Amino acid sequence: MEKDQIRDDARGQAPVEPDVALSVVSGLFDWLSERLPGTISAYLALPDEVDVTPLFERLPGWRWTLPRVEDDGSLTFRDREIPREVHPFGMEQPVEQGQVTPVHEIDVFLVPGMAFDATGGRLGRGAGYYDRLLAERRPDATAIGVATNMKMIESVPVFDHDQRVDWLATESGVRECSPTT
Repeated sequence: MEKDQIRDDARGQAPVEPDVALSVVSGLFDWLSERLPGTISAYLALPDEVDVTPLFERLPGWRWTLPRVEDDGSLTFRDREIPREVHPFGMEQPVEQGQVTPVHEIDVFLVPGMAFDATGGRLGRGAGYYDRLLAERRPDATAIGVATNMKMIESVPVFDHDQRVDWLATESGVRECSPTT
């Protein structure tokens, strides 16, 4: 299946149910609680994405950052306490103020997507923001795809520029992605 067809199918999905989101967040809480606190990039969810903001209060020892889409198409990260605005794509993001957190300081990336597969293949909304970002991360930084089981498909088309996630968090739990063969 082509990326555009998968995106079209995913756009028809209903908003994430609160109990499903709570289950995903509970699994992430358990997974993150087993690690030393560090810097984590989260995101502010669109209706069809899992809201991870409850983790902010549940894991106060972590330094939480949020992405901002810049005019040049890059993502920058700012503290979660920065005031927010609505981006033209409809998601909330920090306003352009405060210190930018360098990508190399981020230990864990929570990454939304329209579809994922068991090998860590991820299909975003088509602008390549997270692919460019994850290509710049430290080798020891972890990327966790955050989704519901409804967003899991057999195979996401992956090209050379596409970046895979290392782990997947769904209502079925947090699991490491299997390597590609």
